[in-house]
Amino acid sequence: MRGIIFIIGQSLGVLSGIGVFGLWSFAMWGPTSVLSLSGTSFFGAFTQSLLAVFAIIASVRGHSFALGVIFFISFFPIGFYFLSEAHWLNWTSWLDFGYLFAALLMWKTRKSNGA
Repeated sequence: MRGIIFIIGQSLGVLSGIGVFGLWSFAMWGPTSVLSLSGTSFFGAFTQSLLAVFAIIASVRGHSFALGVIFFISFFPIGFYFLSEAHWLNWTSWLDFGYLFAALLMWKTRKSNGA
């Protein structure tokens, strides 16, 4: 049972990362660009999409601590802001919570090192 919950956590992290990457990529490169492609907003969107790729890698590798750090880095500056906005980019904020839940599931079911 412990292995199944760990795999569910990994899957949740990967799916959340794919969703966040897709939404931020669409915001940057979509036909009707949601963000003005000024330097700051483009850099912010690019950073968030890069963090999503790192979240996917951390989920596949089972690194719950790294995934938790990625949640805090991606949620508190930008995700927290979009959480209260009436805009489709607030889905990135909700998907960021997937990182947190995945990290908690993987951390709770991690294998101990024998001590």
